[in-house]
Amino acid sequence: MTIRELIKKTEAELSEVAIPNFISDIKALVAFSLQTSLAQLYAMQEDEVNFNLEQYWALISEYKNGKPLQQITNRQYFYGNEFYVDSNVLIPRYETEELVDYINVIIDDRKTKKPGPLTLIDIGTGSGAIAISIGLENPDLKIYASDISEPALRVTQKNLTKLECQNVELLQGNMLEPFIKEKIKADILVCNPPYIPKQQKISARVKDYEPHVALFGGEDGLFFYHEIFKNWEKVMKEDGILCFEHGYDQKRQLEKLVRDYFPKKKYKFTKDVNKKWRMLFIYLL
Repeated sequence: MTIRELIKKTEAELSEVAIPNFISDIKALVAFSLQTSLAQLYAMQEDEVNFNLEQYWALISEYKNGKPLQQITNRQYFYGNEFYVDSNVLIPRYETEELVDYINVIIDDRKTKKPGPLTLIDIGTGSGAIAISIGLENPDLKIYASDISEPALRVTQKNLTKLECQNVELLQGNMLEPFIKEKIKADILVCNPPYIPKQQKISARVKDYEPHVALFGGEDGLFFYHEIFKNWEKVMKEDGILCFEHGYDQKRQLEKLVRDYFPKKKYKFTKDVNKKWRMLFIYLL
């Protein structure tokens, strides 16, 4: 059987399963089984299959039953780097890359206006995708990344080692607690908190395989924003910036919170590439 024939056979096997983008995922699983890249896979279409087909079909069965591709392969590309992911962390989403872009611009602007070392804290770091991506782009930046989950921090450490990121220090604890304990004062705070409302329906592929602690943000999805808005002064410098990702449909509720907690501060909501409200920046100065 050739690689092309195997792909076609797998497509037929999954054709009745309602999984978006399953054809591209099949090719990714074939490339994973071949231990090659997608780019190289296209040049191997007529080659004979030379890997364990029993193991391959076991992977396809997991995928068919709802396990995300990224957890099967333990890989997710984010901001140009390959991150290790598993069931202990949220799979980094491409939309979050835009948040990293904006923060890199903020850092460059800060360096121009305020010479000297800058400190950034990342709350709920998970795989470390945000902190590590920013750290690799800004090697002179001091970053502290926290998570309440010890297994999640083991994943973060794996990615720090894998990507040779030297300027991120990990702290374990809930929300702002580890930063308060260590008396850290930051120039920039970034958080992509759990923001899905408790009762909101989400796909089984997400609900059954990704950690709920990283998904759900209380009854209205805004619990973690409340917590940071109430306590930011304990961890931020007076001229700092708060940077958040949020749900595309949460702008109105979140803006009310911002006005309640920061009546005299400037803030900005920004849309993502899909023209959906996705990011919030609060300027403390």
